[in-house]
Amino acid sequence: MKKIICFAMFLALSLPSLGACALTLAVEDAWEPYANPDGTGMSVEIVTAAFKSVGVDVVLEVLPYARVLHEVKSGKYVGGLNVARETSREDDFLWGREMLFLAHAHYYHHKSRPLRVQEPRSLQGGERIGVIRGYEYGNLFHDHEGIVRVWANRHDQIIDMLRLDRVQAVIMFEKTAGLYLREMHLEDEIQAAFPSEPSRIFVAFSKHRPEAPHYLELLDEGLRRIKADGTYQAILDKY
Repeated sequence: MKKIICFAMFLALSLPSLGACALTLAVEDAWEPYANPDGTGMSVEIVTAAFKSVGVDVVLEVLPYARVLHEVKSGKYVGGLNVARETSREDDFLWGREMLFLAHAHYYHHKSRPLRVQEPRSLQGGERIGVIRGYEYGNLFHDHEGIVRVWANRHDQIIDMLRLDRVQAVIMFEKTAGLYLREMHLEDEIQAAFPSEPSRIFVAFSKHRPEAPHYLELLDEGLRRIKADGTYQAILDKY
């Protein structure tokens, strides 16, 4: 998929729309249902609708999450999604005022082997916690010295580790957990124990692309528009 670059953009930054220009964004490939391997998903619909409301067409290139971060940071792409805005990467990107959504996460345990504590800070016994490599789970998780992090590449892998008693819990975002547990027929076995830290999800924009601040402002405006007219809530309700 080739990136379409419109040089006339630099002469029209004050206009509300870039007309025939198409914006290419990078999107991660494996955070179902927020972002699916085929380039669909909840966040994709939100971003596409927001930009459409201000006259910008979006082209999406699907990449592994680590590549999204690297190639937006380096300037290959104007922006990428879904990036959790955390202290560790605050200075790496440009951020808008409007986040895409707040992603809620939980620690999940097996009902036959429940955790004996009621909140994350009480995990102090070296519990093995299954998580996805490259994902952000909040400052508390990353600074927690009382747990052992067990990394995997896919959600079905950490769910299998929990099912087979190789970890005591896994952290999953609630919509992802709901999808996988239904598909794997494990809803009655694996259940939410207590909340983890939620993540503020954004489109991260590159500091190395001169057009990035303009598109950032357009996205903020588009998000405000679709929240006001009901489009945003309709997308959330689908998932």
